[in-house]
Amino acid sequence: MFLKKFIYVNWGNIPHLEFDFGPICLFSGGNGSGKTTAADAIQTVMTAAHDNLFHFNPGQDESSQRARGKQVRTLASYVLGCDDGSYARPYDCDGYLAAIFHPSEGEDSEPFTAIIAMRAHLDTASSQRMARLDDCQFLVLPGEQLSLSHFVREDVAGRYVTPLKDLQKLLSKEFGAQAVEKYEKKKAYLCRLYGALRGKKDAVSEREAMNAARAFSRFMAYKPVKSINDFVGNEILEPRDLGEAIRNVSSLLKTIHSMEAEARVLRESITLLSHADGLAKDYINQWLDFNVLQYSESQCRFLSEQQRYLAAKRDQQSMREAIDNNQRETDLADARRRELRDQGRQLEAQRLGIPALRDKDQLQNTVDTCHEQLHAQAQPLLVQMQLQQSNCDAAERVIKALAQSSIVLCVPALGDKGIKQAANGVVQSRHSADIDMPTLLGRDWIDIAPLENQMDKALEVQTLQNRWVNLLHNKELHSNGSVRDQLAREVSKREQDLGTLQRSSERKRQEIDILQGSQTSYPAPVRAALEAINKQCPEADARVLCDYVEVTDSSWQSAIEGYIGGARFGIIVEPEYEADAIAIVRGLPGRDNRARVIQGEKARRDSEKMTLPKNSIINEIDFHHATARHYLSASYGSVEQVEDRESLRHTRRGLTRDCLGSGNYALFRCDLADSELVFGQGARERASEAKLRELNDLNTEWQLARDRHKEIVALQVSVDAVVNVRFADLLQNILKLHRELQTAESAIEQLGLSDFSEMDDHLSGLRDQEDAQDTRIAELLKLAGKLEAKLKQVDKLCHELADLQDSAQEQVDLAEVNLRTVAKEWSDFNLEDRLALADKAAAETNLLTLINQRDDLLAELNNCAHGLVRAVMAHNQQSRPADLLSYEPDFGRNHDAQFFRDICGAQLQIDKIHNRLKNNILAAKHEKLEALKVSFNNTFVTNLCHSIYQAINDGKKTLEDLNDELQHHRFGADRESFRFDWEWVPEYKEYWQFFKEVIDSPSLGDGNTLFELSFTKKGNDVRDRLMAMLLSDDENKALRELERLADYRNYRNYEIFKEPEGKAPIALSQYGTGSGGQLETPAYIIRSAAITSAFRFNEGKSHLRMVLVDEAFSKMDEHRSKEVINYLAESLGLQLLFIMPTSKSGPFMDLISNQFVFTKCPINGAVGELKTRVLVDRQSCNTDKIQELWSHHRRTIRHQAGLDFMTEFAS
Repeated sequence: MFLKKFIYVNWGNIPHLEFDFGPICLFSGGNGSGKTTAADAIQTVMTAAHDNLFHFNPGQDESSQRARGKQVRTLASYVLGCDDGSYARPYDCDGYLAAIFHPSEGEDSEPFTAIIAMRAHLDTASSQRMARLDDCQFLVLPGEQLSLSHFVREDVAGRYVTPLKDLQKLLSKEFGAQAVEKYEKKKAYLCRLYGALRGKKDAVSEREAMNAARAFSRFMAYKPVKSINDFVGNEILEPRDLGEAIRNVSSLLKTIHSMEAEARVLRESITLLSHADGLAKDYINQWLDFNVLQYSESQCRFLSEQQRYLAAKRDQQSMREAIDNNQRETDLADARRRELRDQGRQLEAQRLGIPALRDKDQLQNTVDTCHEQLHAQAQPLLVQMQLQQSNCDAAERVIKALAQSSIVLCVPALGDKGIKQAANGVVQSRHSADIDMPTLLGRDWIDIAPLENQMDKALEVQTLQNRWVNLLHNKELHSNGSVRDQLAREVSKREQDLGTLQRSSERKRQEIDILQGSQTSYPAPVRAALEAINKQCPEADARVLCDYVEVTDSSWQSAIEGYIGGARFGIIVEPEYEADAIAIVRGLPGRDNRARVIQGEKARRDSEKMTLPKNSIINEIDFHHATARHYLSASYGSVEQVEDRESLRHTRRGLTRDCLGSGNYALFRCDLADSELVFGQGARERASEAKLRELNDLNTEWQLARDRHKEIVALQVSVDAVVNVRFADLLQNILKLHRELQTAESAIEQLGLSDFSEMDDHLSGLRDQEDAQDTRIAELLKLAGKLEAKLKQVDKLCHELADLQDSAQEQVDLAEVNLRTVAKEWSDFNLEDRLALADKAAAETNLLTLINQRDDLLAELNNCAHGLVRAVMAHNQQSRPADLLSYEPDFGRNHDAQFFRDICGAQLQIDKIHNRLKNNILAAKHEKLEALKVSFNNTFVTNLCHSIYQAINDGKKTLEDLNDELQHHRFGADRESFRFDWEWVPEYKEYWQFFKEVIDSPSLGDGNTLFELSFTKKGNDVRDRLMAMLLSDDENKALRELERLADYRNYRNYEIFKEPEGKAPIALSQYGTGSGGQLETPAYIIRSAAITSAFRFNEGKSHLRMVLVDEAFSKMDEHRSKEVINYLAESLGLQLLFIMPTSKSGPFMDLISNQFVFTKCPINGAVGELKTRVLVDRQSCNTDKIQELWSHHRRTIRHQAGLDFMTEFAS
């Protein structure tokens, strides 16, 4: 296909014209006359003005034009007729370029017209006016050959340019809508254009079209050949723009480098915080140990004082026993003395020889004995009467208790009618057996008949009360024990209930204290597991999930926590310690081994693969720990929020706001009480309020239970107070004694007495023995005085020791109160266990040892406290303002409770910031870093390594294909052919080998990145150099160096060999560059091979055969130039359009079929803003006549030269 005609409408300053073209056409004229403008129009149609293909005025360097201050040419500037800043059409204007192609001889394709239609305006808004393109349309009309009249029309008003908006409609009306193909995109137009040039009814591939357009543009853009490398690199091999890829890779790497630097700073801060946290925890543990040790010391002092007190009490008891023994001996001596006195009196009576006196003495003894026995019966009778009254009082209390309470429901036996009747009888008998004790025990009884009358009532009351006692205490009357036993069991049960409520209340109070301290109360197994892991594996950094999760919408709080359930208390550890942690938990005794350890790393990997639904419950949760987010996302991310039960019914895993859930193909409730909520500070506050309400309820319940317990204890006391009585038996005995006393006294009164004498010696002996007893009694009384004095001393010592013991006990109590206060401050402190251990230590350890241990701990406390201050200062010096620690301890407080609370507060601050930096910010940075490294890996490998590597291989393939094409091109008399050769540049070969090593690496796509891969030594060196360049502070220098390395054309040195037929090849580099002419012929031959390859001369019958050359043959002599023209036109059958100044075109006129001479002429008027006009002389040349004229001219010149030579020789 050749270019038959070209139409110009509003293009530069060329008039509205049609150019008819022949086989060899010349655009000639002076500089600036418009010949290149005409050529640019043809290039515009052939390249669609595509940025990667298009260069206006290709014979000139646009950058040099800018440097000279010339305005760079654009489509819009051409449409408006721009010339040195002035415009022929400084208004909205339409312009058209149309190329009419016709098949060459032997081709079976049809002619067609390609059109580019443009609209532009002059933008005067800024200080420098600028031509702006408003619209650009691309049309192809297969089978149609348009003319100028389609674009410049006439009517009664004169000639006018067809409006752009009407062009397609007018053409469709004339040729039919199917004949007018319009394309919005440049590439689509080029594909169809080059498809039509190949005789196709449709488009060719984008790659083929772009290669053909690029080859056309390159052939036109003449540049002198300065070196073979430049020629191959600039004209043969296609440049690949990897600048953006380099900038992306560099930016990514710098971002990674910056983030790694930030991560290092974070890790340093985390290390400092870990150190500070360790010091704070050490202080807390040591302070707790110190206070426990103080308790142990106080307890040890108490035990010591207790031992002294008990020793004194034993001495006191010994003194009292000695006094009691002394008293018994005194009483024995006194009894012996009385016995001796009695014997003396008997002897005296015998000595006097009065029988009546002896009888009197016996009767007197009877009277004395009766009086003594009556006196002895007084206390037991009084006790019995008190017991009788006590039984009556107890009966009244029992009756009252049974009437006022529901005890009968708990102890049904108390409801027995017999018991109630007996109790009432006992109460009614209170005054039936009243006895006048003074009268009963007095000596003035005359008539004992009244006493005998009282006996019947006393026996009746005694029988009644003992029957009631039997009903209460007899175990054989009931199958489940006596009434008293049943009552005792109920007392024990109520005591247990009261104790349970008391413990529940204490636990609830402790939970409230923990919550008010912004902490969470964990289940017992979790507490035990957490303590065990932190003790046995502190580096695992064990934490509980619920502390790092917060529900943002409180209306979903209960539902979400209820759905998650026990998983809220999962234990988070560092991933590498998960197996160790669960082993520790598994080894815990009893039910403490039920805590769960979260698989953080597995959860992270799984969560990253998940796509959460838009209504996932995770969207209602904020996280302060990366592992918490991964775990809940992986485990519960698929749980969806739904509005109602009906929607829930159709949701696999769902949750409603009112705490209904679905999962495992079941619907269920999942609500939690406010007191059980643990996610977030708001939940803890709600839980604290709920637990306070529960505590109040527990206290109320405890008070009721206490009242019920006191009630039944009082009843038990009353029942226990009921005992058998025997006052009637005592009364019978007293009545008997009175009868004996009356008989003896009556007998004494009836005796008659007379004087007598008896044996004096016996009586004297008895008196001596009585004197001896008096002496013994006096000695015993003296000893008793001494013992009493000693007892007073011991009593005083016991009192003093008791005070010391009480003081020591107060210190123990104070220390225990302190420890109980500590338990509220520090939830991990197990009070009861530590108290038990402290009591054991106090009992088994020497007091001095405890004091020494306390002093050592005090020194360690000081070290920890000062070390913590230094660690906090070190952290604050390098931390961000948001991460500053507020801690200014008052060392004047001397490690008191407030000082401890301050350090506890500091530790909570440290742990909070440490967790946020480590498990939130740093974890997020690690995730971003991993993603960035993967992105960098993909970008570096795909966009850089693979692109350069592939471009190098593609370049080689291009030269190999061109070599294949050049085999068909023979030039000149020697039938010369040309071929390319190449060799590696050593420096670049290292980079190529590195790129190959990267691409061939089998582990690169398995999660490994360039940062972890190990290459050969050279590969590592190249990687390090590339990384250094990518990270260079001198960005411009680095980018220039990287662009040099990214240009695949630099990787080889190139050579072109000329191979005359039958002769040895000659390397063109051996010619040198000289003026450049030596390489021009090979360059044209190679360019022609490139363009015939791009135009697919070896495929099909139809091809584009038109080429355009600017600044043609400037470095070649006339003969060589004509050989090249003939080669292009005749050997290859190309239609040749070339541009040449008129001054240089003469030698070639015998080859030209069509000449277009451009002239810029001044005019009197103006065309728009211009004072000049371009004229075009379109000439069809008679080559035969021109050749004949040139032949005659040559003969004339040679003849004249010969005459001149002969004239000079003759002279």
